[in-house]
Amino acid sequence: MRVLLLSTYELGRQPIHLASPAAALRRTGHLVRTADLSVDDLRMADLDWAERVAISVPMHTATRLGDDLVSVIEAYRADLPVATYGLYAGVGDADVAGRLEGEYEPGLIDWVDDPGDGATRRHVGRSDFSTPERYDLPGLDRYARLEHDGKVLLVGSVEATHGCRHRCRHCPIPTVYDGRIRIVPADEVSADIDNLVAAGAQHVTFGDPDFLNAPAHTVSILERAHRAHPDLTFDVTVKVEHILEHSGIWPDLADLGLLFVVSAFESVDDETLQVLDKGHTRADAVTAIGLTRAAGIHLRPTWLPFLPWSSLDDVADIFEFIATNDLAGATDPVQLAIRLLIPRGSLLEEHAVLAPYLVEYDSKALSWLWRFEDPEVEVLHKELEAIAAEASDCGRETGATLETMRISAARMTGRDLPPLHAASPVPRLTESWFCCAEPTRTQTVRIKPR
Repeated sequence: MRVLLLSTYELGRQPIHLASPAAALRRTGHLVRTADLSVDDLRMADLDWAERVAISVPMHTATRLGDDLVSVIEAYRADLPVATYGLYAGVGDADVAGRLEGEYEPGLIDWVDDPGDGATRRHVGRSDFSTPERYDLPGLDRYARLEHDGKVLLVGSVEATHGCRHRCRHCPIPTVYDGRIRIVPADEVSADIDNLVAAGAQHVTFGDPDFLNAPAHTVSILERAHRAHPDLTFDVTVKVEHILEHSGIWPDLADLGLLFVVSAFESVDDETLQVLDKGHTRADAVTAIGLTRAAGIHLRPTWLPFLPWSSLDDVADIFEFIATNDLAGATDPVQLAIRLLIPRGSLLEEHAVLAPYLVEYDSKALSWLWRFEDPEVEVLHKELEAIAAEASDCGRETGATLETMRISAARMTGRDLPPLHAASPVPRLTESWFCCAEPTRTQTVRIKPR
């Protein structure tokens, strides 16, 4: 079969969710073309060539764009079977011939042979993995880069594990993996890193939901990569809970080239953290900052400022926490405008605390609609969201955008919020948008056929 694999967005990274299924399908004898619509336009010639189309939907933004893409494909070729695959395959609203969740490669291979009836197929068991094939993907110079020490470096992305051992209630991963993880063999991950370095990568992002879900496995891969490529640097994502649990590991990881850690702080309100089942407190977050900094590793938090019960003071507290703990240089503006998404099947869907706020499920937005307890918080959210989106589309400087957002928050909350100035440079990836942010106008342009 001639299979066209499409990606709409993968956090500014060269899409591993094109490279991995392409290798699996080719291994079974299928002909595969790939297209990343975050950097290239959809080509009608590819749709003419294809006998099957599968769209990668690893996150909310990609799924929103993917639903629109399905409509475009149907309008051009109504006879073409289309599937979605990835973490959000069961959430999308588009009418497709197949939905493949979890460890999607086995289901994708089966679907190519028999498109089926559109039912969701969820597979979270063990799978065979091939080394991702990236030779036909756009070059790394088309994607986000690392800015560090006055240099701009090419970046590659790998995954050493899938799923997560934890069940944070706002996260979509537990709805599919239910507290399980799946290991990608070390040989395949190491081979992928080698290929990325050969393609010019000087920094590698581990895209695992939590790098320390399987610390023996992932750290061994980091050690192996450091031996093979001593100048290569890395970033990983780790829960606050795991930063504290593995408190002694950070100096060793710094020696292996770890530059920064992304960690889901989400809030500085302990009651909110408890509702989200984050497994940490505000005080724990402060401790995590100290542990990583002492090892010479930067910590980049993610935030979820806007929930139904958020008050103006809750939002102001986040701004103040960022300033007090010198996190301005580690904060992307979009993080301060994130609004809670509650997709179908979310662990928050039935939580009693949400009941007073839920309105109805919006299939277009792929989330439950909910109302703010305080209408003024909604006004602030819209204002900060507009600032972040405009800055992203226009390529505006991060520091200036954060200051604009701080001034807006100070005016709305009536708090004298300290300036958000970075005391020292922090390594950062040049892609600042976020998987749970709403798509911008710019992101929708490339899904129109050319």
